[in-house]
Amino acid sequence: MKQGEQPQAEPPSFEIISRYVLSRQLEPEGDTQLKPWQTMPEIPEPGELMASDPPVVPPATLDGEALEKDGYLESQYRMCRFEGTELLRRAVNEFRNRPQMAEGSDFYIYTQAHVQGYMFARAGPACRISFSTERSPTQVVWSQCTRLTTGTLVALSPSRDNFKTQCYVAVVAARYLIGGLEPNPDDGENENTPPRIEIFWSNCQDAILDPSVELVMLEAKGGYFETVRHAMVGLQHAALFESKFDKYIIDGHARDPKATYLQEAPGQTAQVSDGANSFDSSQVEAFKRMTSRELAVVQGPPGTGKTFTSIVALESHVRTLQAIYGKKKPFPPVLVAAQTNHALDQLLTRCDSDFGAVICRLGGRTEDKQIEPRTLFNIRKNSSLSRGPVKGESSRKKILSRIDHTLSTCFPSNLISAEEFYEAELITKEQFDSLDDDEWECAPLMNENNGEVSSSSMVQWLDGYIESDQTYVYRPPSGQAAPPTMEDDPTEANDQEEDEKERLQGQFFSTQFTVTGTVPGANSGEAAWSYKASKLLTMHQNLYNIKPAQRGMVYRYLRKRLVGKVAEKFPTFLREYKAACDEIKIGNWEKSARIIRHERIEILGCTTTGLTKYLGLIAALKPRILMIEEAAETREANITSAMYPSLDQIVLVGDHQQLVPHIDVRELGQEPYNMHVSLFQRLVQLELPFSMLRVQRRMIPAIREVVNTFYPELEDHHSVTDPSVRPPVPGMGGRNLFWFHHHWPETQSADDFSFSNPREADMMVRFVRYLVINDVRPSAITLLTYYKGQVNLLLEKLRRDQVLLNFHPTKEWSVRTVDGFQGEENDIILLSLVRSSRPGFVDNENRAVVATSRARRGVYIFGDVFNLVQKTQTSHKTWAKVYDVFAENECIDNFLPVTCKKHGRVTEIGEVDTWDTIPGGGCNQKCDEKCPNGHACGRRGPESEAVHQEPTSEELMEMGYYAHMSQAGQGGPRRLDSPQTPFESRAITLTEDSLSEKWSPEKVQRRDAMLREDMRRQGPSSSHPMEVRVSFRQTTMAADCTRVCGRPSHTKYTIPAPSPKRGAEVANSEVSVGAAKQPSRKHMVLDAAAGFTSMADYAGSSSAESQSSQGAGDDDLISFE
Repeated sequence: MKQGEQPQAEPPSFEIISRYVLSRQLEPEGDTQLKPWQTMPEIPEPGELMASDPPVVPPATLDGEALEKDGYLESQYRMCRFEGTELLRRAVNEFRNRPQMAEGSDFYIYTQAHVQGYMFARAGPACRISFSTERSPTQVVWSQCTRLTTGTLVALSPSRDNFKTQCYVAVVAARYLIGGLEPNPDDGENENTPPRIEIFWSNCQDAILDPSVELVMLEAKGGYFETVRHAMVGLQHAALFESKFDKYIIDGHARDPKATYLQEAPGQTAQVSDGANSFDSSQVEAFKRMTSRELAVVQGPPGTGKTFTSIVALESHVRTLQAIYGKKKPFPPVLVAAQTNHALDQLLTRCDSDFGAVICRLGGRTEDKQIEPRTLFNIRKNSSLSRGPVKGESSRKKILSRIDHTLSTCFPSNLISAEEFYEAELITKEQFDSLDDDEWECAPLMNENNGEVSSSSMVQWLDGYIESDQTYVYRPPSGQAAPPTMEDDPTEANDQEEDEKERLQGQFFSTQFTVTGTVPGANSGEAAWSYKASKLLTMHQNLYNIKPAQRGMVYRYLRKRLVGKVAEKFPTFLREYKAACDEIKIGNWEKSARIIRHERIEILGCTTTGLTKYLGLIAALKPRILMIEEAAETREANITSAMYPSLDQIVLVGDHQQLVPHIDVRELGQEPYNMHVSLFQRLVQLELPFSMLRVQRRMIPAIREVVNTFYPELEDHHSVTDPSVRPPVPGMGGRNLFWFHHHWPETQSADDFSFSNPREADMMVRFVRYLVINDVRPSAITLLTYYKGQVNLLLEKLRRDQVLLNFHPTKEWSVRTVDGFQGEENDIILLSLVRSSRPGFVDNENRAVVATSRARRGVYIFGDVFNLVQKTQTSHKTWAKVYDVFAENECIDNFLPVTCKKHGRVTEIGEVDTWDTIPGGGCNQKCDEKCPNGHACGRRGPESEAVHQEPTSEELMEMGYYAHMSQAGQGGPRRLDSPQTPFESRAITLTEDSLSEKWSPEKVQRRDAMLREDMRRQGPSSSHPMEVRVSFRQTTMAADCTRVCGRPSHTKYTIPAPSPKRGAEVANSEVSVGAAKQPSRKHMVLDAAAGFTSMADYAGSSSAESQSSQGAGDDDLISFE
């Protein structure tokens, strides 16, 4: 800037937001000439999907060769467009050649698609269509599949054309279950109601109005369009301005300059928070880079405290900006992004809890209750600035009124009036007058929608040739195979809640007809009656001269002509309505920007997709710092397209040796495109200075040795070497690392083509049972696998295992894909490799890093060693070094060596059936424990420790259990809702939600295991009630062993009363319980936790009666049913 020259004023928020919402990047300014790629529309045009050959995609460059910015951005743009459209283009071409084909492995086919109406929401005009899944080989369970996810690109064509000459492109606008994909019984819909979704047409001119037009719709099984759609728009905008990060990304600049905003900070340095005091040396180095360099890259191998380091750096950023702007003035929020919603929520939650940051989350896909109030939606809802008129709303209502008038005349609740036909110039004045002659008395017609009676000259003219409209008749799918058996998913309710959030809110206009004219059977074909009806209209000016039997076809012909005329005007309505919605979006984003400033938001979070989805809003806030977590999983285009002009610093945190960006189109993940290589990885390969964390705090040393094959410099923090912090896995004799080798073949699903291995799954489930019996908490175990088919199989088997149900009745198990468990950890990991015939993508080294580095205490691999080490060069390179570590430690064999922790005996489990030899979870030697009354246990192996432990009275009180005495097997340990209602018995309940909050998991497990095991073994069913003798001796209530269906019982509950004083009241008072007889005393409840107050009251008031009863042998029966 020259001396005396005024700085150029920054554009106001409205102008910035308008530029993005109205797609002004497509309009050249002045003499600027845009390249063809810069003018391509956001949604692909029909010609792209109809093309026989794929488009040409320029290659990407990974080396340090300097690039032209335009060429670099075009390469990124065209790869994104190819990723989002190519699989659907292939589907269109294949279907065009084989229109009668069934669904295969590459795309979904939906037939019998018809327009049902239009939903006019603030998000835009959406078309509701119904369809059939009759081409699917199996029944579709909508609650368990991801078909037609919101944002999915679909292609439609008239069924008579099948993409030969006509193609319409649309994006799924809303997908919800009840009243959409599934019938809503509350609205009178039956099981044969077709599934429905709502779509946005890519081109308003393609919008279909006529419900009689039958369409076919295609959806690719990959290439999710939403993930690339917004990045493409961002890349077009990025071509219009210079960025200070161009020198790194485009020119391969490797210098390491300081972030410019620090020049405004006190001392030109970042503020350091207290959290940095606990850093190791590698974290200190990374922290300095994250808070000072213009482009900071930090690699965080597994377990090295990457998230904690990021949190401390974010606190430093916030404190530094506060120092620059002053505490009384709002500053631009620090922008934080992550690849997944889960990772984003974790990061924002830590910012809130660790240093009290004022946060705001963009997007509604959060499952975190702590974050939900801090979503932009909820912040806006509670802000006083949200009040007042909404820009564009008046325009929207005006155009909506015109649409309402037009559609209601075309799609009335009964017959279309003659006046509408006349005004549309479909009948002459003479023909209209012939129908509207006063001498004809109009007959009534019942409106089926509201029961009201209307009259119409059309009713009289049709002379009874009226019938319910059958524009199209839905044919439900038949002959499909049953879907794979799936247990109820505990998260399904949450998924339905998310579906409800996606339901569009607005005014819906149905395009369905209720009644129509009758067409004679001989003229039932549309072409036949349409031609004949047009001739009749030409011949007769007096429409009553047309024979009554032919008037129905004339009415249908007129109606079809009227719909066609309205359809010609309809695209104009849609464009005007969309323009009004854009105006509303601009106004809402402008208001949101004001609210974010007013609320003094310090950290603004979104996913990496959200960085460009909310491009206009974020750009208007002018952020100066951007941190991206999971940057190595993020596509380069998602970051390049988010280089806002205001940014002074970008921090990339991730690990390119773990998961890389997911690519659906295989060619793009290979040379010369390398779309799977993230910007993070490319910068590291270009030798841009970066920091790497080196001290891991997760894994025991034995597991770290495996991970060292991928990260030679990884070191242990002292905490992981402490057995009290990382105790050995019980029942494994110190073997915290083992590979169970087998040759069991896998199977492939005909539905989703995913792999599973049933025998391997059985082996793993029995191992889980063994671990749980040996006092491992179910929540401490995670089963990982590479295939969704194996995930489903493992979940089904775990949830149906009767023994595991006793220990873990909620059925909530951690079974995940390797990709889905990135960034998470657990005590014990069981890894299912599934494949035996060939490695598949199990050979991928990045996934192997994730799979082997999630455990804190134990890793157990199940799979074919030879398949991975010998089959292919890639799998050998990945797994041979892992195999070497297991082999050197003698931790690999074709059996699983389990060790009885009681007797030290080792059992080699090589087959699923072998588990039956150690049902008690140890060995087949008899247990020598004795129960409190002296009986020998006699069980095989140690069982759970909880079996030999007894609850205190305080624990029983917390459990909600009371010894309930009554007659003839009606009693038992009963769960009461409240101690204040001791005489009201309930069915026994062993799981109490409130206990999970008050008790440790170990305590809850001990309680459940003890009660369930005793009931299962000695009184499990109502047909064989458990009989015990209850006695009270001083401060102890004892349930002495008598018999269980003639078998001896070894169990005795000894419950010390908490109050000796109150317990003394029942000293030497004994009530024996034996054979079931009519009791002479009244109904009684013994309240153990209250010091047997109820029994004391009874003993004090009627002790003589008690003694009399006892002497006479009138004992009460307590049964465990």
